[in-house]
Amino acid sequence: MAEIEHVVVLVLENRSFDHMLGFVEHPDPAFDGLHGGTFTNPGVEQGQTVTATANGRRVLPIDPDHSHEAMLEQLKGNAGFVRSYERKGLGKAPGAWGGLLGPIVNLMTRGRGRKGVAGYGPLVMRCQPPGNVPVLATLAREFGTCSRWFCSVPGETWPNRNFLHAATSDGDVDIQPRFYTNRTIFEVLEAAGKGWHVYFGDIPQVMVFVKLWSSPERLGNWYPMEAFARHVADGTLPAYSFIEPVHRPGPSSDSQHPGNDLAADHEDADDGEGDFVRAEALVARVYETLRGHPEVFERTILLVTYDENGGFYDHVPAAAGMANPGEGRSPAVRVLRWLIHRKSAAFGFATTGGRVPAVVISPYVPAGAVEAGTREHASVPATLRGLFAPGARPLTPRDAAAGRFDTLLTLDEPRRDLPDLSAWTSPPAPREAAPAGDLASAHYEPYVRLADQVAGMLGMDGTSTDRVREAFLDAAERAR
Repeated sequence: MAEIEHVVVLVLENRSFDHMLGFVEHPDPAFDGLHGGTFTNPGVEQGQTVTATANGRRVLPIDPDHSHEAMLEQLKGNAGFVRSYERKGLGKAPGAWGGLLGPIVNLMTRGRGRKGVAGYGPLVMRCQPPGNVPVLATLAREFGTCSRWFCSVPGETWPNRNFLHAATSDGDVDIQPRFYTNRTIFEVLEAAGKGWHVYFGDIPQVMVFVKLWSSPERLGNWYPMEAFARHVADGTLPAYSFIEPVHRPGPSSDSQHPGNDLAADHEDADDGEGDFVRAEALVARVYETLRGHPEVFERTILLVTYDENGGFYDHVPAAAGMANPGEGRSPAVRVLRWLIHRKSAAFGFATTGGRVPAVVISPYVPAGAVEAGTREHASVPATLRGLFAPGARPLTPRDAAAGRFDTLLTLDEPRRDLPDLSAWTSPPAPREAAPAGDLASAHYEPYVRLADQVAGMLGMDGTSTDRVREAFLDAAERAR
């Protein structure tokens, strides 16, 4: 059995399992993709059905609705994906804001971005052909897959990413641009004498956990993405490495968020190079960096997953019977929610969000291995705690109950027949982005606000996301 000293987690954005891996041919039926059956969703018209097909595009005309309310609709019998996407195209997505000021914000943001375009609904059923995802598909076939890995919340990016770190979203189901003080797995590892790094290319969402950068010592754990290869090569990789892609829309984004590249129309959707392919290159670079240093790779687990399903179709129902994290909101947050908050009915966190890809990579994982037990984002702190801090108390009841993903490491000796993905490590040259209107940057606005708040708390003059990044890098350099 492998003696694991390092876990590396790379989390991309907003794609479902079926959308990315559903048409990958796999020898194990437990992989549970879309081969061997017909999978449909009700269409817009009465009696109409739309079939899941393997002709998806890498660039879409609009970003699917992935708010909490939209996901609850989509996941109800897994039958609401087409109608939800159609409404988004028509500009008829429900107002997202509640509270005293909610109606005003809904009025101000009504119809933002594209609107009034019919016929987009069926696009959400068009899944990626394996040729569009050569890196992810190869890793899924050649290593292990958790075929029942779900995002923790039927909702947006931030609450789901918070579950990766704290096994709770502090009661949030959609993005609430604020700081969090929940105990995280990073602090658990520190207490056990284990190190951690965050590697990032732009504004890392994990900055929401203010305690992780509120001291010079902890600032020294934050590094630019290019440092990852150096740390692997010189043997200074810590017990836990968390990798954030570039979330910012533009020629450097590599998160695979559907809103980072948008086509002018679905009929002329561009299958050229862009964020989607850059994300594949990011995965390939991380993998090849490890493969190039076998002495490190044989003591490492690499997990590649996605923070949420992003409104894309998946045929597997959300997991039920989940433990409630049991975290309440602070008085200040309750006042803020009274004024303005994302709308949602009372949610007890007993169900997850949709299924997402989760590929577990190690020389000790046999090719084509499948873990069919329920896993979710709280499985990350559960696994890290089990490997590196077995005596530590769980963060919440959620990670206490979560299954681990290192169960896929079943070989007695490390494999030597590892796939070569070096052909996909070079990111494509930037292309001119298709016009996308305001909608392309809407999902990024909370990151900008977060960075501005961090800038203020670090005592910097002015507010600039670039200067926030520089502050993190400078602090890391001083700590070294």
